[in-house]
Amino acid sequence: MLSAEAMRLAAIEVLCPTAAKSSDFGWPTLARHRVYDSSEILPDDLDDQSPYTPCLSLYTDEIRVERRGDTSPSSEGFPVAVLVVIAELAVASEGEDGEPQIMPLVENDAQARLVLGALCAQVRQALSSSEAGDLFRRIVSSIEDLRIEPYSLPQFDIRWMRNTMRFTCKIREDTFREDGGMPEPLRSLFLRLPEASYAKARLAELDAIFTAPARTPLQLIGITSRGAAGDPPDASVNTSQT
Repeated sequence: MLSAEAMRLAAIEVLCPTAAKSSDFGWPTLARHRVYDSSEILPDDLDDQSPYTPCLSLYTDEIRVERRGDTSPSSEGFPVAVLVVIAELAVASEGEDGEPQIMPLVENDAQARLVLGALCAQVRQALSSSEAGDLFRRIVSSIEDLRIEPYSLPQFDIRWMRNTMRFTCKIREDTFREDGGMPEPLRSLFLRLPEASYAKARLAELDAIFTAPARTPLQLIGITSRGAAGDPPDASVNTSQT
């Protein structure tokens, strides 16, 4: 469902505001500009002046439609989608091939644990109750459930500084337009986004896909009628269609 993608793009703008990127001020979370769409942080994005780098990665997961009731058609219901936010304190590591790679910090620092907890709390506040989060809440009618799962191997007594936040959300239904343009709620989101925003650029690319191709006007219809066997055919009748 496209409304689930709109949910993720709206969350990216809330957590990484275009205005904050322009002024380097007013970041809603400790991750600052390190908010990634369906991808992980890159080695070049790490903060060399800090022992770890707070960052966020957003994904859309588990989209479904719940029926309104026993008498409702299966095609109608309440759309539900899960927004996954990976909150992490990232550090550089060396892979087996000698190339640099990113890993979450191993949990051996009580202060870092507090920083990760603060990062998760900021994400929740920004999306669920901040003024800027209204952009997100125009698409998400309610957050039904939030689960924060640590990244760990309990059998080996190993924990990393990475939490997976799973927001289970009731979202708006896709509404397609007769003119073939971008459906709602994508269109409303597109109109509300700042001009230079990452999300608006992605939606502008998508809008080209939904633009209805122009149809070639019908100019001529030809009809040929025949009489009995052996009779010559009547003249064709041409009708112009404008």
